[in-house]
Amino acid sequence: MAERALLVCFGGMSNVGTLTGLAALEVARAGEGTIFCLASLANGDPVVQKRLKEAERIVAVDGCPLACARRIAERAGFPPHRAIVLAQDLGIKKGLPDAVAALEVQRAVAFIRAALGDEDR
Repeated sequence: MAERALLVCFGGMSNVGTLTGLAALEVARAGEGTIFCLASLANGDPVVQKRLKEAERIVAVDGCPLACARRIAERAGFPPHRAIVLAQDLGIKKGLPDAVAALEVQRAVAFIRAALGDEDR
């Protein structure tokens, strides 16, 4: 079965960066997607590239508008089927890491799950 790939930027561990990691980890632990190493993709790792070519769906998950995950994926030749920016899409202000609330994580998890199931846009 083809993987549903999550390319996740942890955003220098800001609150929205932490949120992307926590939410994506929960989705991955539930078996709904696989987190790929963004740094390995940026470095041109052939194993990561092969797996992404075979992926059923690629979702870039960014915390802030810099959209590092989306930009790295595009530059590597793997434009995501869906790119989400949690700060914008969920209306969360970027700030200090201790500002991540459990409710925000659950909202982000639901948003990532929806992105994994969306048709191509």
